[in-house]
Amino acid sequence: LTLSGSNTYTGGTLISGGTLVASNVEALGSGDVTNDAVLELNTGGDFTNNISGSGQVVKSGDETLTLSGANSYTGGTLISSGTLVANDVNALGTGDVTDDATLELNTGGDFDNAISGSGQVVKSGDDVLTLSGANSYSGGTLISD
Repeated sequence: LTLSGSNTYTGGTLISGGTLVASNVEALGSGDVTNDAVLELNTGGDFTNNISGSGQVVKSGDETLTLSGANSYTGGTLISSGTLVANDVNALGTGDVTDDATLELNTGGDFDNAISGSGQVVKSGDDVLTLSGANSYSGGTLISD
């Protein structure tokens, strides 16, 4: 199922099976998202909804997407294209990250999610960040202002 409109509902979204594709940052309204399957974000912008659950989050599409919510999902994150920006060490939940494009960490603290894949990791912002996960990504690391 693909949601592409700018929706204004506030009651939250439950994904219990299959894949829900959001092609607009406003497609899921303003409520929390409980993801127990696959949430694919094929869009750019600032996604502020809180994401919980056991499901995977996929970033697709060429745009830059920022996750700003207080996220606790456990199913991992796949970055298949574009750039995914995390503004907090908890923005990507607690699962492993497969980075096949660009992961930008614009935060400080201890990032202990394991990062794998062929993509690049970018550290931006002024805060001190420690990568403490079992990382095996091969796309290199860029430290920028």
